[in-house]
Amino acid sequence: MLLHATPSFAFAALLALPGCAHRAQPPAEAGNSVVGQGGGPARPLADASHGLVKPLEVLQREFVELRFGMFIHFGILTYTGSWGRGNLDIARFNPAGLDPSQWADAAVAAKMKYAVLTARHHDGFALWPSRAGDCNVGHVPWRDGKGDVVAEYVAAFRARGLRPGLYYSIWDITQGVAAGEITPAKLEYVKTQITELLTGYGPIPILVMDGWSWQMGHNAVAYEGIRALAKSLQPNCLLTDHTHLADPWDVDVVSFEEPKGAWSPAGNTYPGQQGQKVNASGGNDWFWGPGMGNLMTVADVVDRHLGDLEPKWTNFLLNCPPNRDGLLDAAIVKLLRDVGAAWRPDLTRPPLPAQGPQNEHPYTPVAATASSGNAKHAIDGKNDQTYITMWQPTGALPQSITLDLGRVRPDVGWLGCLPRYHNEQSSKEGNVTAYRVLTSTDGREFHEATNGSWAADGRLKVATFGPTPARHVRFEIRAANGSPAVTEITVGGRR
Repeated sequence: MLLHATPSFAFAALLALPGCAHRAQPPAEAGNSVVGQGGGPARPLADASHGLVKPLEVLQREFVELRFGMFIHFGILTYTGSWGRGNLDIARFNPAGLDPSQWADAAVAAKMKYAVLTARHHDGFALWPSRAGDCNVGHVPWRDGKGDVVAEYVAAFRARGLRPGLYYSIWDITQGVAAGEITPAKLEYVKTQITELLTGYGPIPILVMDGWSWQMGHNAVAYEGIRALAKSLQPNCLLTDHTHLADPWDVDVVSFEEPKGAWSPAGNTYPGQQGQKVNASGGNDWFWGPGMGNLMTVADVVDRHLGDLEPKWTNFLLNCPPNRDGLLDAAIVKLLRDVGAAWRPDLTRPPLPAQGPQNEHPYTPVAATASSGNAKHAIDGKNDQTYITMWQPTGALPQSITLDLGRVRPDVGWLGCLPRYHNEQSSKEGNVTAYRVLTSTDGREFHEATNGSWAADGRLKVATFGPTPARHVRFEIRAANGSPAVTEITVGGRR
């Protein structure tokens, strides 16, 4: 079982991390239980399609054909607490009438094709009996600590031909997995839980992460490591994060968080997913709460959302939170049924446009230096709706930044340059329009790998070369549309 691959000292440290408040004691045998259902030990899926590992672009094309899905925020916040609070009284989690089959039937009625369940939100409470820590359903009175919401969800949705995706927050306020607090033990905690989710529940088409780029950055918890782990377990699982960017930086699918003001832009040609709450009032943030009301109308779902997003290859992920009984409210069920009667997918829509070279083998730099400006800002991977860190060199061009990958990598051949961003929108101002890329194995002798020019159109730019062995990658700005501003510089291997 892969979970045992964690060194004993590290796993002991995981179990010693802070836990939820007022928890019930687990049943005596809980520590030896197998995660998930299916009659066998958890194991890595060499693939997610009967031996066929699909190219990334094929998976992206299949994903956008799903078009419409159900976001399911369910957890301890359904019962107590508020967004971003930890150490909640998890014993209050008690969905006595839990029935994911009801959720799935409502999704089918709406003509949805997939769903995403919040397996663990920022509060740290896991909806499966995780062996990492005790803030999970294995440590509550509900079903004597033997319940598993994730298992029931994936079984119910698959039984109805729907694809069950999962949401997992890297940020965990209870365990202290947060900006400035990352330790090896906490990182192992995260990796153990991701391993459980991707080995215990069969094929997962998409893993939606959150509380990562905007809370701590993709350098503090290295994107390289998380992606490599997920793809080693399920190579056909698409990864996304709430990066608050409209370009596919460090994601397979671009996520748009509509309540934050984001909307898939006109002319979008990336595989996308846009999430919105079904209710305009009541609730507990994205979760169910008293006073749930002002539900979307059929016209709002069908015309304003699906009608606009579908031509832009952006799936609409409609949040429908179950109540404290573990059921969707009757009003939500009716709305979904009415939506299904009114909506017909546009089967004449052309396929997703070609995506070009993508960073499928990212390398997370350990350090960076620059001729001017703060080089760290170009590699921290920290971006939020209004807070964006950028490398902004000063003085006459050329200006350069040099990334240290920590060790010689054998196949460096991809570089991405993300332009200036603010409020989830990119800018044409400060775009790099001419560049050079140089590489080195020792940090002293550099050789030009490629050079070229880009349009100042405010989009993620990509340069490919080699591949070539390199530890150091230097990006040189030769010309720019105004004062240069670079949100992120990312590099990766080509295989």
